[in-house]
Amino acid sequence: MRTVFAGGRVFDGTGAAVAEADVAVVDGRIDEVGVGLDGDEQVDVGGATLLPGLFDTHVHVIFGGPIDVWKLMQEPFSYRFYDAIRNLDATLRVGITTVRDAGGADLGVKQALEEGIVSGPRVQISITMLSQTGGHGDGWLPSGARAQLFAEYPGSPGSIVDGPDECRRKVRELVPVEQV
Repeated sequence: MRTVFAGGRVFDGTGAAVAEADVAVVDGRIDEVGVGLDGDEQVDVGGATLLPGLFDTHVHVIFGGPIDVWKLMQEPFSYRFYDAIRNLDATLRVGITTVRDAGGADLGVKQALEEGIVSGPRVQISITMLSQTGGHGDGWLPSGARAQLFAEYPGSPGSIVDGPDECRRKVRELVPVEQV
């Protein structure tokens, strides 16, 4: 189905001035931009300005709002995935159509989006963020306790790597999952 958003102005992000034009969309993607386009369905967007979807290249969709480590440590593990549903929907509603999740979202989140089980932007997953011992991804605290933001579970291996050999091994473990 080809839907034409007609009668609006278009900001194309190329540096060109905003101009009057129609936008044709097929399967959720911009198919054509021009004046007097036709389609199966027409939506009047007179007076509105249309722009292409935006990208956010650093998100953690499983965390909503500011990260409160104490609160996270008391939530059930699965709650984060339900919170991700709300975060993904909110992200899409503000016009962000593609994100790179920098840690936390796993292949199940990506697959649920692709199959339409949940709504949200297209997502490129990192699964976990690699960190060296004592780095920003290492949850070790001076008290001896651990604050583990990214829990290890099937589908999300540990993220602490020290040295080039461990880093290469971990990347080999993560990359095939993203390409499934």
